[in-house]
Amino acid sequence: MSLRLLLLTLLAASASAQGRLAFDAETLDLGRIAEADGPVERTFRFTNAGDQPLRLASVEASCGCTTPAWTEGAIGPGEAGEIRVAYDPAGRPGEFEKAVFVTAEGAEPSAVTLRVAGVVRPALADRGERIGSLVFDKTTADAGVAPLGEPLQTAFQFANAGTSPVRVERVEAPEGVEVASPPRPVFPDGLGGLFVNVVDPAALAEAGAVGFDLVLHTTDTDEPVKRVRVVGRVGPARAVPDGE
Repeated sequence: MSLRLLLLTLLAASASAQGRLAFDAETLDLGRIAEADGPVERTFRFTNAGDQPLRLASVEASCGCTTPAWTEGAIGPGEAGEIRVAYDPAGRPGEFEKAVFVTAEGAEPSAVTLRVAGVVRPALADRGERIGSLVFDKTTADAGVAPLGEPLQTAFQFANAGTSPVRVERVEAPEGVEVASPPRPVFPDGLGGLFVNVVDPAALAEAGAVGFDLVLHTTDTDEPVKRVRVVGRVGPARAVPDGE
């Protein structure tokens, strides 16, 4: 073999010699987790399947709800490492998928995107008042006191603790009561709400007290018709400061 050919062969071998990231899995399904249980941790495991050491240069998550920790320092050929990922479900009900971006030095591939997925069961689903598949934060809302001539307002929140989407098709309410409901179906483990605005509570009041039911007509097969109540009071008109 000529000297030139030998040098080219050695250079080619040197160029191909490198570490190689080989993950056991690049996606971890956390399954169904409870918001009330707090952060959940899982581990991505990998091996250096190459013939040179490698090092994880950076590991960054796509969102602050996902916190990674990883094996630091050089990882020799045949050696193993890991990336631990903690996902915080607080305030994040329903389905999720988060990315973790990995960059390695001396490795092929030099960049890998890992994914963490699952479904968060909202805390409300375990502590509220259940009517069919929907769990409400309350079934009677106290809207407090509205000064005479001003509206009375309150809200309900609910979670879908069932296995099928539920749509609020219409809400029966007294005349003068406006109710905003979700425009789309609420999927399992999702959250929805009702916002109630009583335009002129004095028109509904008896001896200053306001009280009425809202009847929800839904697609929930467990209990399609649901009833919640709003109470409140009408107080004196708000005092106007002198000079106004």
